[in-house]
Amino acid sequence: MENTAQNSGGLELSAPILTPLESWARTLSGAVAMVAITGILIGAIVVVVDILGRWLFGTSVYALNEIMSLVFAMAVAATMPAGAAYRVHLKIDLFSSLTGPRLTAWLTVLGSFALLVFFAMLAWSIFNTANRYAENGDATALLVWPLAPVYYVIALAFFLACLVQATNILADVGRALRVSEAGRTHPVIWVFIAAFFGLSGWVGFLMATDMDAVATSMFTSPGTAVLIGFALLWLGVFIQIPLATVTALIGVVGCFAIISPVASVNTFASDSASFLRNDQVATLPLFLIMGAFAVVAGVSNDLFRLGHVIFGRFRGGLAYTTIAACAGFGAVSGNSIVTSATFGQMALPEMKRLGYAPALSTATVAAGGTLGALVPPSGVIILFALLTEASIGQLFIAAMIPAILAIVMYFAVVFCVVRMNPDAAPAAETPTAEETKAAFLGAGPVIGLFTVVIGGLYSGIFNVTESAAVGAACSFLLAFGRGRLNRASILEVFSQTTSTVAMIYALIFGGLMFAFFINLGGAPDIVAAWIASIDAEPITILIVLILIYLALGSVMDSFGVMVITVPIVTPIVLGLGYDMLFWGILMLVVVEIGMITPPFGLNLFILKNIDRTVNLGTVMKGVLPFVFADMLKIVLLVAFPALALWLPSTMTP
Repeated sequence: MENTAQNSGGLELSAPILTPLESWARTLSGAVAMVAITGILIGAIVVVVDILGRWLFGTSVYALNEIMSLVFAMAVAATMPAGAAYRVHLKIDLFSSLTGPRLTAWLTVLGSFALLVFFAMLAWSIFNTANRYAENGDATALLVWPLAPVYYVIALAFFLACLVQATNILADVGRALRVSEAGRTHPVIWVFIAAFFGLSGWVGFLMATDMDAVATSMFTSPGTAVLIGFALLWLGVFIQIPLATVTALIGVVGCFAIISPVASVNTFASDSASFLRNDQVATLPLFLIMGAFAVVAGVSNDLFRLGHVIFGRFRGGLAYTTIAACAGFGAVSGNSIVTSATFGQMALPEMKRLGYAPALSTATVAAGGTLGALVPPSGVIILFALLTEASIGQLFIAAMIPAILAIVMYFAVVFCVVRMNPDAAPAAETPTAEETKAAFLGAGPVIGLFTVVIGGLYSGIFNVTESAAVGAACSFLLAFGRGRLNRASILEVFSQTTSTVAMIYALIFGGLMFAFFINLGGAPDIVAAWIASIDAEPITILIVLILIYLALGSVMDSFGVMVITVPIVTPIVLGLGYDMLFWGILMLVVVEIGMITPPFGLNLFILKNIDRTVNLGTVMKGVLPFVFADMLKIVLLVAFPALALWLPSTMTP
């Protein structure tokens, strides 16, 4: 028996009825997460007060960055139990339709057990780190606050995640035992499973019988070790093991031969805990809070009405409106899937009512949704910056011109479609003066919010954390001022933020360890040397990478693609002489194009699920002109890197 749940994008998902133990785990972990997100929001308010104090009185809170880094580290860790309880960890279900229900149930058990190992390694090792800090008396640099209590809290959060994950395993085993319908599983799935366990068993046998030989081979033939690691990664992903788990476990086990099992687990935990204390770790949760409160405040409706009064006077006006509104909504949501889902539910019924061709209406929303990740502030850009230690602020500004270029090119596609086929869209409707005035007044706050956040960052008034804090506080005040805040809406904000934070940071932890394993044997250096030896032009290598990312983006979420590839590919690209900002924006553009590239583009399936009366082939046909425009955009970016690099060069230091 199944009930219905919703994800952050508003899409209905099929979810099994919870056991009493799972309900208890969700209640407890949800309470912990609520305290954590409340702490982040209070931290944002404190940062805003500090900014005002600096402007008005010339004083600021001493060592505020140090204080906030500790607070946010504990808060982010505290979202992990709720992430486990609500099962937010990213899986790639590309082959789920080929897997029978009974096998699916037991693969779910396998994935849940792997997550338990993931959390247990972190809890155990971070607890030992806290003990070591307590014995040594380690403290912060400015305030000389002891670090041990912070690490004990982080370890406790992962221990709670272990308990929650144990309840998930019990529930999953019970469900698997109750599955009576065997169903049919495609032979290719059995091949994946056999290959995964066969390769894992072979590697385990070699390590158990002759660890020294394994260590020697990793140094003498690092390419082989990397290929085995990637083979296990993709096989694990194909059999639906959570991505964070499979990357972490491969990274940890892969390091056994070189730095010993205990040292490998300690490295995993220390890298994860150190990452949580990164000065910019608060940026992502704060921008997520900004987006969630902005949605509660109704900015999507405001932007849609504004677009209608501006573009409604042209044939195809609602298509232009949808693209513009998606771009505006992306400026506060930072997520392409959420943007596609939101405007799919809002725009598609209206377009159908007005007589738009299904191919144009669905393609417009699918393509417009990709702007959600490109228009800053963007969660995907933040993830890239955190993985590469690049400047979040500079990446935001670098994305501005490519985002504007994307909007203009999508407008051009709509113009050409309705010009060549006037029946694809109805005649124009001129809005009244009252409608125009009301639309501009309604959208004023969200335009002001974007201007303050990005303008303050560009001008040097705010650093990126301050910009995120101001955005979170302002969107909270906007929702409060409009009377949209109540118990249900606040819980929804906290739930969305918790789910996304838990998913992304778990992906980062796994990705860091996988990258450590890849780099330990010097594989990226070997690949870079090989590229140099084949006498290929850098542009040729870049084109090959673009094609690979287009393929990956069509079958995986952009977060997953980046976690797997960024730590490994980025040094190679930089070695070719390309700039970090240029590469970050180019890769983001390419991955997002993959989300609308037939036949596997994720946004296409989102739109098909929203309007089940439209044939998937119709959606794919309609999106092809937008894909062509995106390909042209890639050519322009590669030919003229200044499109991404010029604006950051003008930023105030």
